[in-house]
Amino acid sequence: MTKKLSYPGLKCVLEYLEANRRIYITARSPALRRIEKLIPIHLEYLMISNNIALNCISIQEVYSDTNIDNQIEFRKGEKSFLRQYPMHLTYEKAAERMHEYYLGGRMNIYADHFWFSYIEEGNFSQFNVTTNELTIHNFLLNDILEYINPDSFPLKELSIDCIDDFNHPHIRSAKKLCVEISDDQRNEYSTRINAIQNQNTELEYDTLEWTDVMGIIRYWMENGKETGTTLVCKGYGDPNDEIMTKLRKEFREILSELIGINDQFPNVAPGFSIPLNSSSKIVVYGWRISENIPYAEIVLKVVSSQTDDNIMVMENQ
Repeated sequence: MTKKLSYPGLKCVLEYLEANRRIYITARSPALRRIEKLIPIHLEYLMISNNIALNCISIQEVYSDTNIDNQIEFRKGEKSFLRQYPMHLTYEKAAERMHEYYLGGRMNIYADHFWFSYIEEGNFSQFNVTTNELTIHNFLLNDILEYINPDSFPLKELSIDCIDDFNHPHIRSAKKLCVEISDDQRNEYSTRINAIQNQNTELEYDTLEWTDVMGIIRYWMENGKETGTTLVCKGYGDPNDEIMTKLRKEFREILSELIGINDQFPNVAPGFSIPLNSSSKIVVYGWRISENIPYAEIVLKVVSSQTDDNIMVMENQ
């Protein structure tokens, strides 16, 4: 006769069971439902917005202008399943209950990547996440700190909107900082963008222009930059080679060409280095994504004046 699992044994099984399967099983057991949210849950990916995504499954309410669908969609890849909810619930109330069901009361969520995006006011549930990578859209980091376990900091990677405070200690401590910049923000926040202190940063522009890169280089030349800093500017707009050509023309009087890069790295646009001060220089080069896609990716790397430029390119392969 099979013996029942003790609570410690059951807790261990539930904790490391794949999240969606775990919720599916416990939903069918009143006894398990009473304890399930008290047990830590582990996820590779958690997204919270008006919808929810747990690992590879997204859960969202099906919106209808006529408000007669009253359905929640469960989607995994190309497959989806619809389930009705009570007709008397409004769209907003149904979304609130969905968030409460999946997240409410979970104070031990471990997610490798936690994505927190726009959510209707009033739909928040009390929960706490420990994460390595955090992505925030339409919020400031301070607005959601109550949901993030302090043990998460410093973050391995942090992605934020341009409106956030780049001097926030949790933003400055991120090992990699990614910033999304819309076209209407580039001029308003240009000084703040140029002054970012993180050593490993990616700037994702809606439209990347060569003047964006030029402005950063000029700022570094005037204000200095720590050796070891890497900054990548990327986005749609001018072709990679066109941006590099304009930068080369702008700094033609002080640049030094990167010798042999084209032969060794055919996917690297011809680059150059320019002196930053007596002991360091900025290496500038670009990755060719595709000849048919108007997308640029320009790398700025601050290195010692004695460092071989070709080695710096190889390190970023």
